[in-house]
Amino acid sequence: MLKHSDGCNVIAIGAGPANLSLAALATPIPDISLSILESSEEVKWHPGLLLAGAVMQTSPMKDLVTPADPTSAYSFLAYLHDKKRLYQAIVRGLASVSRSEFEDYLRWAAAKLANIQFGEHVTAVELRGESFSIITSCGNHQTGTIVLGVGRVPSLPEWGRNAPPNEVFHGSSLLVRRRELSGKRVVIVGGGQSGAEIFLHLLSGACGPLGALTWVTRRANIFALEDSPFVNEWFFPQHGYWFFDQSEAARKQILERQSLASDGVNGSTLRAIYNALYDREVHRRAYPAHVEIRVDTTAEDLRGVSPVRLDLRQRKTGTCSQHVADIAVLATGYRTEVPSFLAPIAGRLAVLNAPEGSQEIVVDKDFSARFDGPAKCRLYVQNGARFQHGIADTNLSLVPWRASLILNSILGRLAYDCGPATGVIKWNSVGFEGAC
Repeated sequence: MLKHSDGCNVIAIGAGPANLSLAALATPIPDISLSILESSEEVKWHPGLLLAGAVMQTSPMKDLVTPADPTSAYSFLAYLHDKKRLYQAIVRGLASVSRSEFEDYLRWAAAKLANIQFGEHVTAVELRGESFSIITSCGNHQTGTIVLGVGRVPSLPEWGRNAPPNEVFHGSSLLVRRRELSGKRVVIVGGGQSGAEIFLHLLSGACGPLGALTWVTRRANIFALEDSPFVNEWFFPQHGYWFFDQSEAARKQILERQSLASDGVNGSTLRAIYNALYDREVHRRAYPAHVEIRVDTTAEDLRGVSPVRLDLRQRKTGTCSQHVADIAVLATGYRTEVPSFLAPIAGRLAVLNAPEGSQEIVVDKDFSARFDGPAKCRLYVQNGARFQHGIADTNLSLVPWRASLILNSILGRLAYDCGPATGVIKWNSVGFEGAC
């Protein structure tokens, strides 16, 4: 059901894809005023993982706007046209757009929007009467409606949280600074897409000729991304509606079964790795001197650093061993947490303790937080409800759909049609018609 707003002055926190989509779709709506507060000086999209050759796992047609408004001036096709690359891109094909090009698209869209206030670090959100007061490094802002789009944070195993950051670090920071790893023994923990890309990056000698390279994953093998047409219907609006109505226990089981649809490895990346390993044998390359992939193996503890000493356990046999390396790169994914700047109002928010160490603000179907505060104050959460709205919540696939739902809720009318798309799978759901 739509919730009617007394005013349409909206402040979005965070200039990632979620809020860029919100701002782009809000642009043609005259009765909404929206601004974005961003702590960085420019748009940055996973800068530590923009590795050479890294490609998108979603279609570039699932951009900031196209599924909601194909005529928008903020589409990826409009970007290609503006850059004079559209003809060439059509000939080349759009099936393997690089992440670096998609980041450039996000920067292009942000520059066109002109309602992003960069360099504003939000330190607190407080209640002042019947409105929010957002306190930043540059001043204060008053609004009745906030949309959070701050993204997720790196997930580190407990044993890696207090380790020296130059020796044990999350993969998301790999490219944050130049790393010279010549002669070093490196171990990568994590068998998803990021782990695969980091393995290929280091195997190619991008950080110097390594002494040894080991890749450890608890998975039974290095599995490919599940990317069939039927699997991709998990990223349709109607699946999100259906998922929301399931019990908490059922949601957990569903997400576990769907893991390879979001964190499997691109087939092109797998082939590139396998070819590189084959060529290494053919040409008897000396570096890295030792390369090993260990599957069905968990890293359970850190026994020391300088060098790094990892306790490993083979899951099937229970056999334990210690692996010695100079550097450990943790490709261990991301988790959701309640931003610290919400501390002044945190006691008035419902919070879900989700698996994988995540904490999610409890939201409704329109992504509005369940908030025990004045009716005129509303908080929406983007990219932070995977265990409530499903696998697509932290994926780019439904970003414009979610932004459209939020805009409809803020406005109290149907500015965008958010109804279910056509699909071949019938999800056992009720009440789609009223979901917007």
